[in-house]
Amino acid sequence: MTGNRAPFATLFGLPFGDTEKIAEGAIVAFGMPVQSASPRRIGTALGPAAIRATSCDALQAYRTSPSHTVVDISTGRTRRLRVRGGSLDMGDLEFNGQISMGGIDRIADLTEAIATEGGLPIALGGDHRTLEGFVRGLQSGPNIPAIISISDKFSLPAAVDAPPLPLATLVSAATDRTPPLLCVGVNGLQSGEAWQALERIGGIVVGADEIYDARAMALETINRFIGAHQSVVFCLDLEVIDAGYAAGTPAVNVGGLTPEQLVDLLNEIDRPAALAGVAVTNVAPHLDARGLTELAATEALLAVLDRHLFEEVSG
Repeated sequence: MTGNRAPFATLFGLPFGDTEKIAEGAIVAFGMPVQSASPRRIGTALGPAAIRATSCDALQAYRTSPSHTVVDISTGRTRRLRVRGGSLDMGDLEFNGQISMGGIDRIADLTEAIATEGGLPIALGGDHRTLEGFVRGLQSGPNIPAIISISDKFSLPAAVDAPPLPLATLVSAATDRTPPLLCVGVNGLQSGEAWQALERIGGIVVGADEIYDARAMALETINRFIGAHQSVVFCLDLEVIDAGYAAGTPAVNVGGLTPEQLVDLLNEIDRPAALAGVAVTNVAPHLDARGLTELAATEALLAVLDRHLFEEVSG
């Protein structure tokens, strides 16, 4: 069990449980309520609870419908909420203060345990450095997933006992013509070390400016990457969104994506043949009085998990 008691709200209203109840292919959520290391702004420890509460609000119309079916009047699309049996929320891992390597190890262990039992791990954060543990846990199995990082950067911030980490160091060099890392939404200055590490593995970058100015080409690049890999993990860093739209993150991104651009992009891309997991990071709700950051995080998560949560209903 990840915590001593159930959270106030669970992700999507799923039952609270532990690894003994995981079913093959079921959604298994857990929280990583840990603060960012100084000098980044604090507040990410409250991220998991905020995402959970907003996710329940987002599905209220489905929950209150006797058939769990909702019609979108803007698109005419009819969908039924269909959560696979055995799906659950394991509550929160316990942390004490800022992110550390010890906490990252525990995230890796829990992620590995969920994947080993056949579950689909959904990690709610929490500082972006938690992604190191999440990816390491998924890499323990025989089928190592490719990484789609949706973030304004391609490096992970420092922990209290470790320096910043280039994201590319989490994957090995490509063994064929298709690299194992795609970075989407990159914006602003990046460290030379992170650039060099990305170049060594042949990583692909789709910048925020490409999504603004060449959307069709950006979609084509993303879909080509997804089609080239058997398994993919999505890493959703809310700092990819411009701070003018979603201020609840440890750092400020000027010139990032809008929430609509992020969600529309996720809705339009091809679904991977196998989804290995999803991590949502850098949600600090007390820095965003409007609550738009956790709302954007929830909508992005719903878009990625669309076929795991819903089924189309024909007219």
